[in-house]
Amino acid sequence: MEPALQRLKAEDRALVEAYVKRSHGDVLLPSMADPDQPLTARNFAEAIALEKAWDVKRDARDAVAAEQASARDEAMAPLRAIVEADVQRTEILSPRQMVAPVAPIDGIKSALPSDQATIFVVTVSLHNLGSKAIVAVEGALEARSRDATMPLDLCWVDTGPHDRIDPASRTEIRCANPHQRVSDEQRAFMDTPERFTVVWNPKVLQLEDGTLIRSGL
Repeated sequence: MEPALQRLKAEDRALVEAYVKRSHGDVLLPSMADPDQPLTARNFAEAIALEKAWDVKRDARDAVAAEQASARDEAMAPLRAIVEADVQRTEILSPRQMVAPVAPIDGIKSALPSDQATIFVVTVSLHNLGSKAIVAVEGALEARSRDATMPLDLCWVDTGPHDRIDPASRTEIRCANPHQRVSDEQRAFMDTPERFTVVWNPKVLQLEDGTLIRSGL
C-alpha cells in the first residue's frame, strides 16, 4: 500500500492519510455505516471522495459552531467586561481534607472521612474589573480541548453578598464534588494544562447599586 500511496499526488495522498486516520483503518458495510460519516472506502479513489465530502460537511459544521460561539461571546461580553474568572490552582484532596474536624457528641465518635486523595478541587479567582462592588455572580468555568467533544466542567460559580468583590479586588472560591472520584480528564487538566483552553461563561451579575446584568444564555 505504501508504494502506491506515494505515487498519488500530494493533495490526494493527504486526503487518503486523513481518511485512514479518521476511520482507524476500519471498512464498514454501507448498511452499517453512519450516513453522515460513512467509512466504507475500499480503495484510494473511494477514500479521496469520502474525505472530500467530509471536509465540506466539517467546514459547514465549524462555520455554524463559530457563528453560535460569536453570538454567545457577544451576549456575555458585558459581564466579562466587569468580572473575570480564572483557575488559581488545582489539587486532589482526600475527603478528610475537605471537611472540618467534628467534635464527638457525648463521647461517641463518628466515622472518620477517608485519607485517600480522590477529590478534584479547583480554586477559582474572581476579579472585579469594574468600578462598582459585585454582590452576586453566576456562571460556569470550563476547560475545552481539541481532543474532546465535550468541555470539562471546572466550576459552577454562584456567589452572594458573603463573597462581595470590591472594585479592582479579587476573591477566591473552591469548587469540588466530594461524591465523585477524580476523572482521567481532570488529571489530564492538572498534568497538561497547555492542552486546554479555560473559558468563562458568566450568566448573571449583580452590582451593589442594584444593577442586574444577564447574558440571557
